[in-house]
Amino acid sequence: MIEMSVGRVAAAYAANRSPIASGANLKGLAETQAATSPLSAANGTDAVAASAESDFGGFLDKSISQAVDTLKESERVSLAAVSGKASAQDVVRSVLAAEMTVQSVVAIRDKMVQAYQEIMRIAV
Repeated sequence: MIEMSVGRVAAAYAANRSPIASGANLKGLAETQAATSPLSAANGTDAVAASAESDFGGFLDKSISQAVDTLKESERVSLAAVSGKASAQDVVRSVLAAEMTVQSVVAIRDKMVQAYQEIMRIAV
């Protein structure tokens, strides 16, 4: 199994993300494709595919940033508890939220690795 921290996954995702998938370039991309291809202008399938890619990329960006924020908040509450400024109930709540977040991230990572392995097994 591949062991990788959330920060490294987020950095690798950001480094390998296509600049075309950003929302700012999406509108220009759809307009360029519509102008150059009469077939795609007629049915709009390329724009829909680019939109779906952008939506999924945005979803991943949002999910990763929420996971990192949850972990940082848990760490902040834990440090506040050490200094006597947070209750035990707050610490338990934040630690459980962080644990669920890590479990979710690991499950998603495992599914992505499994999908990659399935793709690599396909004979071309």
